[in-house]
Amino acid sequence: MFRPLALALVPILSLCFAAGTATAIEPIDSGWPQVARARDDECALNVTGNGRFYRIAASGLGAGASGRFFVSNGDMKPLDWRIRAGGDGEFARYYLPFRHDRNGDVVLGDTVRVAVTTTDCELSTAFRWRRAEVVVH
Repeated sequence: MFRPLALALVPILSLCFAAGTATAIEPIDSGWPQVARARDDECALNVTGNGRFYRIAASGLGAGASGRFFVSNGDMKPLDWRIRAGGDGEFARYYLPFRHDRNGDVVLGDTVRVAVTTTDCELSTAFRWRRAEVVVH
């Protein structure tokens, strides 16, 4: 039942999560609460979210710095990408956590682990998520 929805989201999510050079991702999360953060000298990792979508943003990485972006969510295959920060030393991606267990049933929640590393920065944090309930009006 949920697989067609997940398959329909793949093209949309690929735009949000394309690996490689960071492009400007304008924050649409004004007012979203912070759910996790990490700091390493001048480097910072900040995760904000509205309960469905999460914005993972790193700053202070250095203009054009190359590095690694890692996201794991339970027993799913982790995202492990080579990245390059923008000219402002920032990198950001949106994440929509959902997963199915081995029987194809929807998992109601888990812990997302995030890491961004460059030669000058080593940032990692984690946050718990719970599947949002469907509200019918």
